[in-house]
Amino acid sequence: MKKFWTKDIEFKAFVVASMVTILGFLSTLFLFWFNRYDIPLAILLSGSIISLSWFFLYVNKRRAKPKISLDLVLTYIRLFLVFLLAILFTFLEISYSLVIISPIYLVVSYLFISLSTLFAYIGKEKDV
Repeated sequence: MKKFWTKDIEFKAFVVASMVTILGFLSTLFLFWFNRYDIPLAILLSGSIISLSWFFLYVNKRRAKPKISLDLVLTYIRLFLVFLLAILFTFLEISYSLVIISPIYLVVSYLFISLSTLFAYIGKEKDV
């Protein structure tokens, strides 16, 4: 556990986001039996977006010359993608009564998983 807290912030956030996504998906998996598949899929989709963005931020930091502009672009792409998907799923639900992923649960799970990655910034040792 001590090795985990000495890793880069991006790596810790990636691990925390991945674990929260997996635990959230597994804990809501029983909703498939009640035909409420929109909630587990929303958690899985938003968690995948967050985890992938943290992974790409980590890869960018590990490069010989990390680009700060790429960090900003990745962050805005993540926000824009969640916003665009929420609008798309809202449109599908209102226009065609097609519920694939609940846009409300998509945004709520995005916020919850994003806030849970704040634990990556809290550690026993400060990053050097």
